[in-house]
Amino acid sequence: LTLLAGGFMIVHQIREDRSAAQSSLRAAAIAGLPPAGESGPPASPQTAADPESAPAPEDPPEEVPLSGVDLAALQEVNGDVVGWIEVPGTELSYPLLQGEDNRYYLNRSWEKERNRGGSVFMECTNSRDLTDYHTILYAHRMRNDSMFGTLKYYRDPDYVREHPSVYIASSDGVYRYDVFAAYEAWVRDILYRSDLEESGLEAEFLDYCVASSEIAPGVTPEEGERILTLSTCTGDGHATRWVVQAVLRETWPAE
Repeated sequence: LTLLAGGFMIVHQIREDRSAAQSSLRAAAIAGLPPAGESGPPASPQTAADPESAPAPEDPPEEVPLSGVDLAALQEVNGDVVGWIEVPGTELSYPLLQGEDNRYYLNRSWEKERNRGGSVFMECTNSRDLTDYHTILYAHRMRNDSMFGTLKYYRDPDYVREHPSVYIASSDGVYRYDVFAAYEAWVRDILYRSDLEESGLEAEFLDYCVASSEIAPGVTPEEGERILTLSTCTGDGHATRWVVQAVLRETWPAE
């Protein structure tokens, strides 16, 4: 009986993982984006022209990740969609949700279907337009590297160099955040306080983040710059979280 129950659970998890993957593919298709891991500018075509007579090639225009995302189409399916988050070249590319509380999307897909993988969602007290000094995003640390499963790799300096930025598209434009810290934090640490500005704790908060970090990518937040925290579980119980933090460094307004 125990073996049967265990087998049933494994089959159920496989089905849920497959369902979550299909939901993510639907989201990308609706948003007009390529599947996760396939983002980036297309390769330049090769020509057979005489190099001495051919004009010098011009630098192609900068291709901004997520610049073509169709959030309105996603919001027609679910009005809780506030944006899209992506780390180019990785599996982390998902709709960004915000519920009325921080529990709803723990076990629901972006289409509001029950699923243990949940969604990537914003702290319910944050402004959905990303204008807060400190914005927190949550997601599960899945074993198959979906959701925030890839954040664990930010312990590796090479991974940080290869994936230095987090991009978020909102209705107002695209934002690039550069990673400056990654570490394990207690759930009652200062970074989870919602009154940093009201209590004048910005400097103390930044000192804590930099001092706690296990990495030193050479990015230093300056006073007043907006901070993004990606928070996920550690696999070691409910008292701690693994966090990756980034600072807003570039914005492309919506056209």
